[in-house]
Amino acid sequence: MRARLLRLADVTPAEWVRWQALSDRAAEANLAFDPRFLSHDQGGDGEDEYLFVVAEEDDRWFGVLRVFAMEALPSLGVPTYGTWDPPLFGASHPLLDRSRAADALEAIARAARRELRSGFIPLRGYPASGPLADALQTVRRRRTMDAVVVASHAAAWVDVTADASLPPGEPREFPADLDPVYRSTNTRRMLRRHARRLAETAHGPLVLRDASDDLAAIDRFVQMQASGWKGDSEQGGTAVALDARGERVFREKIEAFRASGDLIVLELWAATTCVYSTVVLVVGNVAMPFLDAYQHEFRDFSAGTLGRTAVNAHLRRLQRLVAVNPGIYDYYDEAAKTYPDRREFVDVVLGVGVVPSRAVRLLPRADTSPRMRGLLRGLARGDRLGMRALGAARRRLGQDR
Repeated sequence: MRARLLRLADVTPAEWVRWQALSDRAAEANLAFDPRFLSHDQGGDGEDEYLFVVAEEDDRWFGVLRVFAMEALPSLGVPTYGTWDPPLFGASHPLLDRSRAADALEAIARAARRELRSGFIPLRGYPASGPLADALQTVRRRRTMDAVVVASHAAAWVDVTADASLPPGEPREFPADLDPVYRSTNTRRMLRRHARRLAETAHGPLVLRDASDDLAAIDRFVQMQASGWKGDSEQGGTAVALDARGERVFREKIEAFRASGDLIVLELWAATTCVYSTVVLVVGNVAMPFLDAYQHEFRDFSAGTLGRTAVNAHLRRLQRLVAVNPGIYDYYDEAAKTYPDRREFVDVVLGVGVVPSRAVRLLPRADTSPRMRGLLRGLARGDRLGMRALGAARRRLGQDR
């Protein structure tokens, strides 16, 4: 198995088909790398910022990882390529074929070293458990490979406990569950108070509606998102309605997931008024909230918190799901509290090559030891020079043939 670099702008229609097949076989779902989500960004202003390492064999893809120029560690100052934190660009862990996850990860790592001239590859937001973690442990034991964990994060998560009372497709309207047992007593009291005041103001009960098949639901969402500060660019608003191309791409992504039956749109209604809406995309059997919005005039009732609470209660009872991944680390403390469970993700640095595989375990000491930082910088510099010399020698041999 070999791997190569690929930019978003250069992905061909045939490659999108291979990519989608890989996403369908992936050991762990990743919305950020799903072609139904990603392909619509092709041709945009920022497409040159998308750089991927693709592992393949014959005409079949086995792994994809998006990489960015960065430093191996903030304190070290060694330039390299790796992945950013999940909250910045969506989930960052690679797509790996479940049947050959370790082989694909190894091929990606070795190609990153060969093509990007770095033996230290940071992988931020990497699952600490499950098939990807197993693949990493296997790769660590292979020749001239090792890895070290440099940080750990508890990420918001929802473990789904399927309830037979919620069969797929029926019904489409539910009483809003706004009293979750996993929240504190004070929070539950606050939620009940806000729900009561909102129902009194609207002159009707709060209900959650599944609007996945309602074509007008996306229009309502776009209008609702623009109703508050998100619709004001001077306040840093990011509503999709602020940019014509951005709204078009958003709608294209939604329709791609609707076409495959993997779109969930849930709305919180107070009597005859829609006060909250969320767009959830399903990859494999994991739901990944994409965007949500609340009607701005109901902000004093914590409409956003009420909506997310009702949505979580609903999603964790859907038979088609095994989990909900909101992509929120616990340093977004208040947002993370809305979700009942946690999953551990780690920041890991892969050492690839003779020198980096031996030096990578020294990285945690670089934060506190100037002497160790100097040693590691020297080793990294020497390793890059060695790779350049080796590349030049191979090019000369190729010209001589």
